[in-house]
Amino acid sequence: MNNEVFAAIAMALHDDQGYNMHDGESGRLTITQKDTEWASKQAKMTKVQ
Repeated sequence: MNNEVFAAIAMALHDDQGYNMHDGESGRLTITQKDTEWASKQAKMTKVQ
């Protein structure tokens, strides 16, 4: 193995130990629906019959 593989393994172990924590996260996902132009019914392509 080359040094890049060893470095990647070392960084993964370092992160797994929790040393690379930026923010304290609650672990809870909140999903809310937002109305955007992408979800607009008028913008959706429909089959013309």
